[in-house]
Amino acid sequence: MVYVFVGTRGGYNRARIVELLKEEPMNAHRISERLKLDYKTVQHHLRLLEENQVIVASSPKAAYGAVYFLTPYMEKNLEVLRQMWLKLGKVTNKARGLLK
Repeated sequence: MVYVFVGTRGGYNRARIVELLKEEPMNAHRISERLKLDYKTVQHHLRLLEENQVIVASSPKAAYGAVYFLTPYMEKNLEVLRQMWLKLGKVTNKARGLLK
């Protein structure tokens, strides 16, 4: 799980996606609108999060319109993710509200 969020450049945006999905499940289009990210970028992050069992799609193979949810494992480990970001100094002023 660590590598997905802090070992790559896209970790911050993946954490933002997790934060959104913590609030409510949503599809890739809605995530892209809410985070003001390109749709293809969101699809890339969703694919990585799904491959690493952080999220799960409502329909197989990330079909168009699939709704994404946090996995039970991720729901149980949100605090671990938050602590990891704090220890690594990844929480900047821009990200302070993230992963509360």
